[in-house]
Amino acid sequence: MVVNRALDHYRRGGMGRLVDMTKRQLDYSYRYGMFGVERALSTDREWYEYTVRRNQRGLDSEAAADPRELRYVDPQAIQRVSPFNPRFCWRKLGAVKDGRWDLNCQRLEDRFDDIWATLEARYEDGEEWEDLALPNEVARGERRWHFSMGPEVWQWTEQLDQLYESIRTKGFLPVREILGVSFEEAAETDYESVRDRFRPVANGSLFFGERDEVSIFDWIDDIRVDIGRDGEILRHNGRHRLWFAKHLGIEEIPVCVIVRHEQWQAVRREIAHADSVEELSDRGRRHLFHPDTVDVRDHLDLPETDEAVERDTPVAPL
Repeated sequence: MVVNRALDHYRRGGMGRLVDMTKRQLDYSYRYGMFGVERALSTDREWYEYTVRRNQRGLDSEAAADPRELRYVDPQAIQRVSPFNPRFCWRKLGAVKDGRWDLNCQRLEDRFDDIWATLEARYEDGEEWEDLALPNEVARGERRWHFSMGPEVWQWTEQLDQLYESIRTKGFLPVREILGVSFEEAAETDYESVRDRFRPVANGSLFFGERDEVSIFDWIDDIRVDIGRDGEILRHNGRHRLWFAKHLGIEEIPVCVIVRHEQWQAVRREIAHADSVEELSDRGRRHLFHPDTVDVRDHLDLPETDEAVERDTPVAPL
C-alpha cells in the first residue's frame, strides 16, 4: 500500500514530489502521535490547560487571550487562507508565532475554487447534487471532499443542505449555544478506553444534532481563524460555513482564534497596558475597535467611534 502510493507520487512528479510528500507524511505522523499521546495521558480538561499553558509560555498575562472566548467578525473581512494545516489545529490553540507565515496567503476563491463553485451552483443556481461534477467525482472514488470518498458523499451533501437551512432560518449561532452545555460539562467527557483517547479528533464542520456526549473539541468547533501582523483575519478552518455566511449576507459570525502573529500580539499588549487612549501609538489607536482587542480595551475611556474606526478589520490587499 505504502509502496504503491510512493510509486504513484514518483510517477506524477518525480523525486521532488516524492520527497515533498514523504516530508508531509512524516510531519502528519508526528503530529498525529503527539496529539494522541497528550490526550491519552490526561483528561480533556487537563489536556486543554496543558496546551494553553505550553502555547502561551512567556506571554504577558495582561494581553494573553483566553482561547475559549469567541470573537465576532464580519465574514466578508475574511478573504485569505492561513498557511497552517488545520489537521490537529487544537495543538496550536492560543499560540503566538513570529515569522512571515501571514504574508502571501492564498485568497479563498483561489484555494477553494472548485468547492465554492459547487456550493454556488447548488445554493445560488438551485442545481441538484447529482448533476454536479465534484460530488460525482468523489462518488467514483477519484478524489476526496471533506472526509468523504465514495458513495458516502451523498450523505455529506445531505448534511450540507441541513446545515445551510439551519443557518438560513436560525442564524449563525455559536456552537456552544447550539449544544447547550457549559465548558465544564464538555470537559468531563468519559472515554471507555485509553485507545479511544489516543484517537485524534477530526477537525472540520460538525453538524450539531442531538449528541449523546459533547467533548471540548465539539464545544469550541466554531469557524477557526488566525490573525496576521496587521490584524488581518485569516481562515484556518470552516470553509463551508464561511461560504454560507458570506452567501447569506450574515453581518457577524462567531470565530475561535487559534494562532496570532507576534506583531499583532504586541498591539494587544500595548492596548492592555495603556492607561489612556492618548498613550497609544497610532497603530494602537487604529486597532482599538478590532474584534480581537475586545478583551484588552475595556479599562480605557474609549472615544466615540466613527465609521472609519469601526471598519478597522484589515482584509487582504488587492
